[in-house]
Amino acid sequence: MKKIAIALLCILSTTVLFSQTESAKSVGSGKILLTNGQKIIVESIITIEANLSMGMELSSNSTSENLLELKKSTDKDYTISSTLTKIKVNMNMMGQPTNYDSEKKEDNNPDISKTFDEKLNKPVNIIIDNNTGQAVLDDKSPEKKKDADEENPMNGLLGMFAESTDEAVVSGAFALIPQGKGIGSSWSDTVKTKESKTIRIYTLKSLTGNEALIQLDAVTTSANKLELQGMEMEFKSDTKTTGEIFTDVTNGQVKKKNTKSDITGSFQLMGQDVPITAKASSTSTYK
Repeated sequence: MKKIAIALLCILSTTVLFSQTESAKSVGSGKILLTNGQKIIVESIITIEANLSMGMELSSNSTSENLLELKKSTDKDYTISSTLTKIKVNMNMMGQPTNYDSEKKEDNNPDISKTFDEKLNKPVNIIIDNNTGQAVLDDKSPEKKKDADEENPMNGLLGMFAESTDEAVVSGAFALIPQGKGIGSSWSDTVKTKESKTIRIYTLKSLTGNEALIQLDAVTTSANKLELQGMEMEFKSDTKTTGEIFTDVTNGQVKKKNTKSDITGSFQLMGQDVPITAKASSTSTYK
């Protein structure tokens, strides 16, 4: 059960995400606009309350900081370096605390330390389309990470929710309003990875000066298989997320994002299902 608790911490603590009546057609540039060498600091706070089988409960709260830095630009895209610079996690399961603090490594749980230490201060280059906000890993990046299984199988747990990837961190820093959208208008997009699929619906709620408030409604389905110390573990989940995104329409940069998620799923470990339900809330600011 200790392995399951550690896995849940990695999954849930790295988880998890928008008056006038003028048309959005006349608002802003319609594309992401960055300046050479620009840096964005992403600060996130995540809280989790999870209910496992047999009456077991887990609570977790975490804070993290990512540094985004513009490395290169073209007419159609930007190359942005994403670096996890700080993370602090406090978890309690059945009265047993487990903590990690990147700034106080000597006090950390050794099992969890390996997972997070390997992600800290390792920049990864992401290419983002400045017209759509879609982000992909730069395969030519010298900082490109090795396959998670080559370094530490537990790292694969961090990708069970799309929002934990470097691509999601970068794309989450920007929100564009399609041409012709006015107050009350909606639009959608779909993000697929090998392990998950997310359908997001956005609604423009209000516009005050250059700041737009966008409502987010998303559904994510995930299915992962990985091996830990010779044991295969399968995790499946359905996540429903609602949130608000505050974005600057002049450059597409997000200022703040608040989300709440309901998660249902299960672990399958050695042929046995362990059901999970959880609620998560997150707040991210971009400076």
